[in-house]
Amino acid sequence: MAKLPPGRDRDSALTSERAPALVQVQIDGPVLLLMGPIGLFFARFCNYLRGCGIPVTKVSFPLREFGFPRDVRVPFRGPMEEWRPFLRQLLAERGIRHIFMYGDFIIPHRIAIEEAQRAGIEAWVFELGYIRPNYVSLERDRVNARSNLNQPVEFYRALPPVNRLPGGTLDPGWRWRKLWKAPTFIQHAFTDYPIIEGEHKLQPSPRFLWCQLRGSWRFWLYRLQERGIKQRLLEHLSFFLVVLQVSSDSQIQMGSPYRGMHDFIEDVIRSFAAHAHASDHLAFKHHPRDRGYNHYGRLIHLLAERYGVAGRVHYFHDGALSRYLRTCRGVVTVNSTVGLQALYHAVPTKVMGSTFYNLPGLTDQKPLDQFWQEPQTSDRPLFYRFYAHLVTSTQVNGNFDGEFPFRTTFPIGPEARQLPPAPRLPDTPRPSRRAGLVVVPRLLGRLAWALALFALYGLQLLALGLGRRRLAATLLAWSAAAALRALGVQVVVDDSQRSEPQGVPLVHIWNHGSPVDVLVVQAVLRLPSITTANLHLGRILPWFAASAANAGHGLMDHRDGDSRRSALYQASRTLKARGQVMLAPNGSLVTPISERVSASPLLLARRHGALIVPWTFTYHQLPRDPGRQYSPLALLLARLTAPLATIYCRRGRAADLQLPEGGCDRPSFTAAVQAYYGAPSGASA
Repeated sequence: MAKLPPGRDRDSALTSERAPALVQVQIDGPVLLLMGPIGLFFARFCNYLRGCGIPVTKVSFPLREFGFPRDVRVPFRGPMEEWRPFLRQLLAERGIRHIFMYGDFIIPHRIAIEEAQRAGIEAWVFELGYIRPNYVSLERDRVNARSNLNQPVEFYRALPPVNRLPGGTLDPGWRWRKLWKAPTFIQHAFTDYPIIEGEHKLQPSPRFLWCQLRGSWRFWLYRLQERGIKQRLLEHLSFFLVVLQVSSDSQIQMGSPYRGMHDFIEDVIRSFAAHAHASDHLAFKHHPRDRGYNHYGRLIHLLAERYGVAGRVHYFHDGALSRYLRTCRGVVTVNSTVGLQALYHAVPTKVMGSTFYNLPGLTDQKPLDQFWQEPQTSDRPLFYRFYAHLVTSTQVNGNFDGEFPFRTTFPIGPEARQLPPAPRLPDTPRPSRRAGLVVVPRLLGRLAWALALFALYGLQLLALGLGRRRLAATLLAWSAAAALRALGVQVVVDDSQRSEPQGVPLVHIWNHGSPVDVLVVQAVLRLPSITTANLHLGRILPWFAASAANAGHGLMDHRDGDSRRSALYQASRTLKARGQVMLAPNGSLVTPISERVSASPLLLARRHGALIVPWTFTYHQLPRDPGRQYSPLALLLARLTAPLATIYCRRGRAADLQLPEGGCDRPSFTAAVQAYYGAPSGASA
């Protein structure tokens, strides 16, 4: 129930009684179905249409969708370059009058919308409901950030007054059809057929299967771990709620200035630390669909400490959202539909991206820095007009996996009836008198990981000796991951949304500032690189040079000119074979990037037409020790009882280097790299 403005009596107050939604699409002829949501929804839609005598054509991509009769499927397995002429011919031959799809962001759907507009055909886009739960969005040509709801506020103010909010009456029932999501998801995960730039749930990779399983058990783990902070938020603290979104959400890619959640989180914490009242707290809520894929606890903890608000910033995952909305002082979001729920509950809402509900009078239009001091609630009569228009023009009261009102939503027109049949961070730990007791389990744990390191490395040598080169490369990456654990180093990676075009070679560079970097590159980033690690790791890991070379890493002695030239040729071969390579422009730990920038990345980029992608490594609780940086055993012994360290790896864009257009010489490249990093390598966070 929405909160009412003060001062209104019960008779004149706006109410929110139930009323039916009015979205309808009259079917006037043959229908073309493209990709639907994972599951059986489009198959059910197909059955309804065919039962009404409507000719249905289903384009069958290699990313399979189950439940369609053979006679409605038309296969398309070609590259996206061939999709437009194929679709144009299909529309003409079948006399298509309506196209339906799920989402407007994947490549075949974007092209289909363009072709439909050219041919005067209706293109309708399904999406998850803007209102949750038990709603589905359905709009003409576009949804989300590009929604037809993007109207000036004057449009909504001119609508007739509304004295009740429309709501849904259809219960989704038992959503047993969700079981069909599993085989669809598995088939998609093992099918290499790109339909979108980057990763997405409609185009998952095999690791997404593990992420789905991990998300299931994490639900129960976080439910136990986060009971305390949830209770404090609901019962004791004055807090602002920050709603995180799925990192690969098309809303983030197409409707915001952010590459992903990492930048957004830092913007919010920085502003909160500088401008919020000292008694207020900040609570980040993780998106439930992203639970198994990402965990931002380390990043949030690191940034909270950096900006001096560690005791006032919290992080949790699941819970009844309405309880937190009714309790918090305000909501901050990029462009999540949670913002609509916040407006429903009359909660002040600040939007940091682009969305149709970010209108004067609905959301707070002040800069974020001012939002913390005086959060502004919505104009309730305006919200009632807006909400009623949204529900009655874009929302269907139904569920993709449960009950759905096909007949009332898609009535068959008289013309069609004459046709012939045919996708934890706990609170900041308090100082303990027993802190010394932590050292013993820390020591034992890191010794165990050190043993795991040598065991995995031994297995890697065995695999290499047996000619199992791919297995050996995987085991070397696992060995590097065990080494990071043994050293007490955790890694936070922000490679959010990559902006470089697919198929373009990439030369990755970074501000090399720690001997641990080689492990990060091997275990976490998994990028082929040029490294000097063989000069020191070979002392404790026999035949390391052969192992690293097998995994795609070029070896170099920075003190030897011939070795440097040989490494450059090796990097060129690696870049040609694998499409990317990583190297440190400063060459070694001896010289920071402010003193030396090698021209090797520039030479490689020129030769292969590659883009240069800068990474920034920052180190927290990982001090540089010149006496140990080239002694792996001494470094390991020193880290056995040291506090947990963090390396924050942030990927930039190739355009961020601001290299001169039309050619770049060595002095210009050096100046651009040093300007980008701005400080000596390895500056402590």
